[in-house]
Amino acid sequence: MPTHTCPICGATGLTPVERYPRYVCPACAARASSADGRRLCFGNLGFGGGFVATYADTGERYADGGDCRIDGIPCFAAEARFGGIVIQTRVN
Repeated sequence: MPTHTCPICGATGLTPVERYPRYVCPACAARASSADGRRLCFGNLGFGGGFVATYADTGERYADGGDCRIDGIPCFAAEARFGGIVIQTRVN
C-alpha cells in the first residue's frame, strides 16, 4: 500500500491524501511560525467552516491567514475538507 512522506522532515508511513499531496506531518505542523519566527496555532472557527490563525504566545490573530514557515520552508494552512486544519508546503 502506498504511503505519504512528510516533505519537511521525511517521516514515512503517513496516509496519502490525494487532495493534499504536500501535507506535513503533525510534528512539523506544530512548528509552524510566522515570517518573523513567532509560533502559530491554527484552528477551526466553528461547525459552519473557516479557520483562524493566532500567535501561540499571545493568542492575537495572525493577519497573514494561512501563510507560514516550517524550518524556513514556505507553507500554507487551510481548513481541511471535513474539518480540521491541513498544512502543506508551497514547493515540493
